[in-house]
Amino acid sequence: MDNDTMIIKLLQHASLNLVNNFFSELKKEASDIACCFSSRVRRLLQLHSAPGIQRYLVTLCQCFKNDQLAMMQKCQILIEYAMMNVIAMQKILKKYDKVHCSVNGRNFKSKMRAEHLEILQSPWLIKLGALYLNFNESNGGTSTEIFSQFSCNLSDTGSIMTLIFPDSVKLEYDLTCPICLDTVFNPYALGCGHPFCKSCACTAASVMIFQGIKAASDVSKCPVCREVGTYANAVNMMELDLLQKKRFKQYWKERHASE
Repeated sequence: MDNDTMIIKLLQHASLNLVNNFFSELKKEASDIACCFSSRVRRLLQLHSAPGIQRYLVTLCQCFKNDQLAMMQKCQILIEYAMMNVIAMQKILKKYDKVHCSVNGRNFKSKMRAEHLEILQSPWLIKLGALYLNFNESNGGTSTEIFSQFSCNLSDTGSIMTLIFPDSVKLEYDLTCPICLDTVFNPYALGCGHPFCKSCACTAASVMIFQGIKAASDVSKCPVCREVGTYANAVNMMELDLLQKKRFKQYWKERHASE
């Protein structure tokens, strides 16, 4: 091997290491952001659904501040945090591909989606959207500007939650259960992000409803993507269930009776 060939191979190897290190660090950052986001949303929703005495004590600690207003402000901060990181990641990957004339950035984004590290896929974002819509319902529909284009439509033609953010970022979440093909009832999202009725998910995993989704075997697969182990990380979409109960009372009563 002559010197020129050796130098070229060394440069290629060094370049490959730089690329691997760049995406490795970017993946770590994305993972940390996703964990931080889900943890903070979980804490907020636990507070929102806390027993009456606990919420009363929290309210006292907040010096008698408007509890619901404080919740809405925290909800807004978390959604802004999520969208800020989503837009930043999109710009980084787009710039990388443009500078290096590659598709590595696009492939990395697909890999993040496959590993459920993209916040846009997070069921916690759906829960935040439902939480806001519930607050807005309680306040007579007086929404803040950032959430002015949040909506949820449940009908015979389709069940969709739409979230439109600044910078024209539009998210649409299909709330149709892939098993019964009806709007999800007592909804759960598996670790892969796919939503199901609790009863449908339990049936698919061969567990009784009273046992709960997390009683499913470790080898149980998501009925949609066939990924293993997604039942262990299932998320109870209580806010979405409450939204259905408030906005679509007749539908909720009929489903509750049939269940």
